[in-house]
Amino acid sequence: MARAITPEELYVEIDEGTCPYILDVRNQDEYANWQIEGAKPVGMRNVPIWVAVEESETLAQEIPDDTVVVCAHGNGSDLLIDVLEDEGRKVRTLAGGTAAWAELLVPRPIDNLPDGMIGYQIARPAKACLSYILGVPGGACVVVDPARFPQPYIDLAAKHGMAITNVVDTHVHADHISGGPELAEKVGATYHVPLEDAAGGSVPWPNVPLGDGEIIDLGDAQIEALAIKMPGHTPGSICIHIPGYLILTGDTVFVRGLGRPDLTGQASELASELFHTIHDRLAPLDRATLVMPAHWTLMEEIDDQGMVQTTLAKIFESDIMTEEDMERFIEEIIGSLPSAPDFYDTIRLVNAGQAATAEEIETLEIGKNQCAATTSM
Repeated sequence: MARAITPEELYVEIDEGTCPYILDVRNQDEYANWQIEGAKPVGMRNVPIWVAVEESETLAQEIPDDTVVVCAHGNGSDLLIDVLEDEGRKVRTLAGGTAAWAELLVPRPIDNLPDGMIGYQIARPAKACLSYILGVPGGACVVVDPARFPQPYIDLAAKHGMAITNVVDTHVHADHISGGPELAEKVGATYHVPLEDAAGGSVPWPNVPLGDGEIIDLGDAQIEALAIKMPGHTPGSICIHIPGYLILTGDTVFVRGLGRPDLTGQASELASELFHTIHDRLAPLDRATLVMPAHWTLMEEIDDQGMVQTTLAKIFESDIMTEEDMERFIEEIIGSLPSAPDFYDTIRLVNAGQAATAEEIETLEIGKNQCAATTSM
């Protein structure tokens, strides 16, 4: 019987530094697109399954015991660990393979919140995506930028006796399929998406665009969650601000970088909007405000607590954030842009209402996000 480890267990081992090694037996193209990644580095090697089986005797001598063997859905790794154990090496298989890893969500509590409020930053390691729950125990909560798996958010809210009353997508995402409409429908919440981002100015499911400065009602008059329009990554990007505490910046500002402005085909115009967002909307805020984005790019952006966060003060130490010449800012942002994946246009259309099968969605979501214009901050 194959020895299996779940995605949750593997993440913990990586986080604790106890995972000795990962042997990824997918083909080289799949491995090049994305790999298993946790909050800390782990030794890893790619040997396609057909090569691993043929060279199992040598491979068994080169990897340590308790190596985790990874394939796309778990079938190939189940086969290989039996072969490797015949060669005297005790290894494990990742249950469900990278398909199961792609669905892993890891919640971590947020510390810097007003009294009476709780929150979680919820990491999706396979996509380097971040979503959030903010609310009042026994009252209401808001879910921001949810992944396409509603149940973990429902369960986490229920754990604290909170009703999900609002679901917000800070923008129409290009790198992953949003779970916002499905989650809102399941729990009867109000769904919010920027009107400016939706294809044709509308989406085919009920939604209420958030106005600039609008308060999201969490059932406690002492706690304010404000929507702030901060365009630049997309035409209608929204940030969620808890004044004096934190701001969820979506893809506008990352721990190390700014959101790329080219995904809607308006690079120069949106780079100009991003300049004004930085100087007119972000710069006046309290510099002690905690910044929590919707993505990370580099492992260096994950702190010792496993959180992806920084402060406005730290962000404004970057030259690009204090550049006063708009033309120079635009030139630097556009000049640093890597090529965007071709399928990002399709993901945006799906998030704006275009139909897609489960198989198409799984394929579209392969690989980490590439939403940052630069990581030089």
